[in-house]
Amino acid sequence: MHITLVTTGRADYGLLEPLIRELTRRRRCAVQLVATGGHLSVAQGETIRLIQADGHAVTPMAMNPENDSEHGVCQAVATGLAGFSDHFRQHRPDLVVVLGDRYELWAVCMAAVLHKIPIAHLHGGETTLGALDDVIRHTITKMATFHFPALPEYARVILSMGEHPDRVHVVGALGIDAILQTPPMDLQALSAHAGVDFARRPVALMTYHPVTLDDHTAASQHVTTILAALAATDLTTLITMPNADAGGEAIFQAIEHHCRAHPERFHLVKSLGQRGYLSAMRHAGVMIGNSSSGILEAASFRLPVVNIGDRQGGRIKPANVIDCPCNPAAIRAALEQARSEAFRESMADLVNPYGDGHTATRVADILESLDLSHPGELLKKGFFHPPCGHITTP
Repeated sequence: MHITLVTTGRADYGLLEPLIRELTRRRRCAVQLVATGGHLSVAQGETIRLIQADGHAVTPMAMNPENDSEHGVCQAVATGLAGFSDHFRQHRPDLVVVLGDRYELWAVCMAAVLHKIPIAHLHGGETTLGALDDVIRHTITKMATFHFPALPEYARVILSMGEHPDRVHVVGALGIDAILQTPPMDLQALSAHAGVDFARRPVALMTYHPVTLDDHTAASQHVTTILAALAATDLTTLITMPNADAGGEAIFQAIEHHCRAHPERFHLVKSLGQRGYLSAMRHAGVMIGNSSSGILEAASFRLPVVNIGDRQGGRIKPANVIDCPCNPAAIRAALEQARSEAFRESMADLVNPYGDGHTATRVADILESLDLSHPGELLKKGFFHPPCGHITTP
């Protein structure tokens, strides 16, 4: 079984890496890993080098936007569609595996469908009301043949979209596998790697991405509000790069300005790498921003999370997450609650609902069992209507 597995940036690679290793071990699977999007961007840390450092053979596929405007993103998708069409024409994989909701995946999945190659989609059925990702994710669901949602609630969303139950498999979240399989850095090694002394004072880990369905011209104002609230605390803030979405450059510039003005309190890194990021989550005092990692992975560390705005609106949130609007008073109050002894005690028995660390094995077992000998038939999905009893008309 020849599988093309696509990673679009540092975030989904960290989740996919356990599955990459699991599939590579399988004798029936031949995996070709393709890196695109932010992996090839110098501004995003050129994280394809992290993939290579992990020992994985990887094929680059350039599709970076010239800028972070809507037109720039459209141009990148057009470039990617042409590039992935060439790739699929040359390599003819039996299956394409993708994760999540990045716009780069539109190019991947449109090319796969047009080349009659089935798609397996991980993390479908979720909701992120404040982001264009929501639209992208659900369109990928309709293009995909096989579905691997993290939770039963998300599987029900996929079923409501007419997908056949036999092709929807609840498997948990790959991020939990990564946490359990990645040896953590100790405080000294992490401090040297991140450029922030975790032993000196409590650290806030911050990741704030553009809210792509909002007016992205307000992005710098939003992130400045968050940084000002953090400046009023005793925290040192370690900040990771925003996504390369519309508004991302404005966020980056606001963060850089704040780091230059307060170098002893704020530190920006382009990429911590998977081990560094998970280690930072393990040792941080609080997490703040609007990253999905605060929703999916942070609970495994019982790390308090201040989730700002509605970018993650609709996702199922563990009890370590405090939702907060983007205004100074609300952010200060949420930080105070997150850092309180009472809140930490409330998380003493918290179990992450998103997985048990065996997701990669479940996915690989199912993929190995698939009959892909008639791909054209697999793409004839129809629209599944579950039995609903007798329906009367007025």
